[in-house]
Amino acid sequence: MNAQVEMKDAGSNLTPIAEYTETAAALADLRQRHAGVVYDVTVPKQMKLAKEARAELRGLRTGLEKKRVEIKAPALERCRLIDAEAKRITAELVALEEPIDVQIKAEEARAETARLEKFEAERLRVEAIQKKIQAIRDVPGSLVGKPSVIIGGQLARLRETVLDEAELGADYLTATDALTAAIARVEQLLVTQQEADAEKKRQAERDAEMEAMRVKMAEQQRLIDEAEEAKRVEQERLAQVERDRVAAEEAAARAAEQARLDEIARVEREEQERIRAEQAEADRIQREQDEAVLQAERERLDAQQELLAREAVALAKEREAAAAKAEADRLANLGLRQAAEALVDYCDRDEPEFDRVNQLINDVRVALANDAAAAKPARTKRAARA
Repeated sequence: MNAQVEMKDAGSNLTPIAEYTETAAALADLRQRHAGVVYDVTVPKQMKLAKEARAELRGLRTGLEKKRVEIKAPALERCRLIDAEAKRITAELVALEEPIDVQIKAEEARAETARLEKFEAERLRVEAIQKKIQAIRDVPGSLVGKPSVIIGGQLARLRETVLDEAELGADYLTATDALTAAIARVEQLLVTQQEADAEKKRQAERDAEMEAMRVKMAEQQRLIDEAEEAKRVEQERLAQVERDRVAAEEAAARAAEQARLDEIARVEREEQERIRAEQAEADRIQREQDEAVLQAERERLDAQQELLAREAVALAKEREAAAAKAEADRLANLGLRQAAEALVDYCDRDEPEFDRVNQLINDVRVALANDAAAAKPARTKRAARA
């Protein structure tokens, strides 16, 4: 084992560089003298020995570096010549290669451009076909809600459309299917719109018919109101005439005519009762007839909400007119004492309402006017007796 270690140590001093042989051979002695040596540098003599050892090793190291630079210089010059010659030859090769490379790349670029142009042209052609097909598919959606005449015109144009199989190529069947589907859809839209137009026309006719019925009913009511007013005026005139005749007869023979006047008054009352009964019966029959007509109309027009609203407005106006008439009748029959008592009772309240007080005062004015009108026949009688 020791022999193997000695051979290894001896072999470590060998070198393939002949110029380094002397230095490499001295390594064994240097290792023996300096390897692992520890100097006590705090002692001057030991410090001196350490510096001497360092100087020896440094001298050998710097000498070796000088030798390395010296023996490497010719090799470096050859490497420089090798690199320069390779650069010169490479430049000549490139000068020969580049024209051929330019020709090849130019052709490759031209071929790539042609390929891209062909690809772009094909893409644009396919895109145009897809747009044309999509335009056909979009026709039905654009016609929703349009008048039937526009839908019919578009349907005629679709039916006249002729697809070019050579132009469409592989998309010809797709375009044909799209055109067929669009025609079918537009035909359906046309039928639906025509039905809607017909229904709109029928609705307009029903509206016109309902309006005519409403006008007719309003006219009938107006005639009834005028007839009632004329009848009331005539009755008032006849009553006034009768009152004047009775007053004249009473002036001639009050005692003898009293019984006859009482009989006449009785007859008049019965006649008025009969007239009122006949009028009430006529009004009842008329109301039943009107109600029957209105009921039939309501049943037929249940779906006509807007017209029912109009009917409701008309009915409200009739009620307002009836309320106004009832108020007029109340004021016409209002007595002075009744109006005065109502005013006094209301004013006795703790917080009377101003509007109500004004209404009661107005009632007193009307009652005074009624009392003055009722007093006229009495003054006429006194004047006749005089």
